[in-house]
Amino acid sequence: MFDFWGRPRTIDQPIRDRKISWLELFYDLIFAVVLARLTDGVLANWSWSTLGAATLLFWWFFWGWNETSSYFDNHGNGAPLNVVMINLQMILTGIGALFIDEALRGHFNKITLVLMSIELLAAGIWYWVAYFDPIHRAASTVWANVHLVALALLGLSLFLPHWGQLGLLVLALLLNWGDIFFTNPNLEREYQQTEMVHQLKDSLIERYGLLTMIALGEIIAGLSTALAGKDSGSEILTFSLSIVLVALISGSYYQIIGELHLRFSSSIRALATGWLFIGEIFLIFLLGLSLHFLLERATLAIKLIFVGLIFATLMVMWLIELIAEWRQSLQWGAALRFKGMVLFALVLAAWLPRLGLLVVTDLVLALVIIHGRRRIKRA
Repeated sequence: MFDFWGRPRTIDQPIRDRKISWLELFYDLIFAVVLARLTDGVLANWSWSTLGAATLLFWWFFWGWNETSSYFDNHGNGAPLNVVMINLQMILTGIGALFIDEALRGHFNKITLVLMSIELLAAGIWYWVAYFDPIHRAASTVWANVHLVALALLGLSLFLPHWGQLGLLVLALLLNWGDIFFTNPNLEREYQQTEMVHQLKDSLIERYGLLTMIALGEIIAGLSTALAGKDSGSEILTFSLSIVLVALISGSYYQIIGELHLRFSSSIRALATGWLFIGEIFLIFLLGLSLHFLLERATLAIKLIFVGLIFATLMVMWLIELIAEWRQSLQWGAALRFKGMVLFALVLAAWLPRLGLLVVTDLVLALVIIHGRRRIKRA
């Protein structure tokens, strides 16, 4: 039976210069649906509670992605078992996306059942790894046990009123994202035993980049839908400037993140940096929402939120770059002055009319890219 279904790679069998497989690329595409459903749901039923529910769902769905992708990066291969597993995860994610609108209106029962299925699948995967990988057994078993506790919390939440259900959904999510703290001693022992290096592998960084591009692409798709039928010169110019803005954010991302190789002194630091990559995708999701609101009503508050989110996306990129280059000599004064100038320019731009704001924002992002290229050449 095992010969047919295959076995996961053990933790001490890394694939040198591993490339992303077609299976992983196919799986990632379902998150375009997730982001579209979240964006459309928030825009159609705007309130702060809707945004809070969307935030909760975003981190639940992307926890599932992170769990599956981490497994595949360390243990995946072309075995039939892995093909079935990742396709099953994609199907469950797609089913969950069907219930996003309902959940954003405060009805979480159906999506909770889907999340329970994803949780059970995650627990089964890690028990499977523990069976075949003696080095990774202790850590994998802890992860699986944590997921079973989270599964129990999700099941209990089905019998509670709204706020109780919401509280257990948050608690189970925190357990999932924080499972590293329960298993870190086991991980440290196995890394010492195998003399492996704590790192975010290049293939996983590439996957983060792909999801970031999917999130940016969703902004363009949403703008195209929002401005359909509006063919005045002003609307066309606004659409063009918005696409340029998305392209410049993409350019900044790949200039800063594209060539990084991330090595760490502990598993917690490696995982925390992974959280930053997911956080960057979340900020881009929020940026897309703010751009929609900017096109509808360009109030000062919306414009300040918009430029604040742009600066936040840049800061997360710079923070990841700082982590990668921590041991290198950094010109702190010049770096901080430049970031301060970027923030100052963006805040001033918020007092301009909508078109002026978009023009200045695009110019500032272009200068960020030019500054980065010059810094790379000097290095």
